[in-house]
Amino acid sequence: MKAAGTVLLFLSFFRLSFSLYRKHFFVTTFMTWEDAQTYSREYHDDLSTVNIEEAKLLSANPGNHEYFWIGLHRSPDNPEQWIWSGGEDEEIDNWDIDEPNTYTENCTIVRKYNSKLHNAMCSWTLPFSCMEVFEPILVHQNKTWDEALDYCRQTYTDLASLRSQMIMAEVINKAITSKTAYVWTGLRFLAGHWFWVSGHNLRYKAWSAEGELQCPARNLRCGALDKENNIWRPNNCEDKLNFLCLKKL
Repeated sequence: MKAAGTVLLFLSFFRLSFSLYRKHFFVTTFMTWEDAQTYSREYHDDLSTVNIEEAKLLSANPGNHEYFWIGLHRSPDNPEQWIWSGGEDEEIDNWDIDEPNTYTENCTIVRKYNSKLHNAMCSWTLPFSCMEVFEPILVHQNKTWDEALDYCRQTYTDLASLRSQMIMAEVINKAITSKTAYVWTGLRFLAGHWFWVSGHNLRYKAWSAEGELQCPARNLRCGALDKENNIWRPNNCEDKLNFLCLKKL
């Protein structure tokens, strides 16, 4: 049994590590919170930890369900405290009005229409969101874009996708130590459009002043991060640059 859908991954879980990506997998099978946690830990990493932005994106998943589980639950040691499935303190201030509202409902759901949190009976059966956690790694080797892609996929997971302003800010901190002025990312131009090699669309964009080239020259079809100006630029795919991989934790 595999997840029915995948949504964008975002950066924000600073308590675990300096900078982490989360990739979410929406599961349409209805389970109790405990069974959903067991499933998530077997097939992914855990039930999802989310920020407000992630809650909104997960709420966009298709289906007629009104609610879905995330990893937030009441601490067994302190009924006033809410913690994530992995044991971290709750860091999201996204409760709906008058929530949480009872000490008998110890697990957390997201209400789809407004992406707000509600506490609920853990015995309810609902769809849920699992997550996998990644860390960006700067590789201090000079490789072409294709060589960098092969290296990341063989050694780690993939070339990094900079799909939000938060991710961009954290990756820039990593890129500062690069030995090259530009750093390869997972941005590529093929079949008439730019895309991330992870398969996600370009919603957030940080192009140079020239903007997103709609028909770049054949030698300028790989996307690099300009670490000094904090922008993306189309680059010659044969240039040898340092690069950013994603490492599965």
